[in-house]
Amino acid sequence: MTVQRLAAEAGLSDETIRRAANGNPMRAGNKRKLESALQWAARSIDDIDAGGEPTELTGQPGPMPEPAPESAPRQRVDPAKAVRALLELAADQRTAGNSDAAEEALEMATRLARRTDVLVTLAGEIAEAEKAGRQSS
Repeated sequence: MTVQRLAAEAGLSDETIRRAANGNPMRAGNKRKLESALQWAARSIDDIDAGGEPTELTGQPGPMPEPAPESAPRQRVDPAKAVRALLELAADQRTAGNSDAAEEALEMATRLARRTDVLVTLAGEIAEAEKAGRQSS
C-alpha cells in the first residue's frame, strides 16, 4: 500500500502519514483513522509506541472499519509480516521514484523490527533494501 493510498483510505493527508511514520506525535482521532485504515484495533499505534505490537481486527476485511470497541476480539499481528509489508512498501515507493516515502517506510520497518525482536530474522531483508536505496541514489 502506498502512502497516498493509505492516506486516502484513512482520510488523512500524505504529510500526516509521513509524520506518523517518522514517529511524530499524532492526535487521537488521527490515530483511530489510521488504525481503521490498517484494520488494526484501537490503541494499536499506542501499543507500538510503547514497544508492543499492533493488533489486527478479526472478521471480514472491508474499507475503513470503525475502531474496535474494548470488547472486540483482538488478534496479534505477526511482527515479521508487518516489517515485510513495510519493506515492500519501501521498495514500491522507491520504484515509483518516491525516495522520501521509501526512506520513511524503511525507517518504520527498522524501528518495528528493533522493538519486536525480529531484527535478526529480517536483517538480510533490511540490508538488501538499504543497499537498493544506496544504489538508486
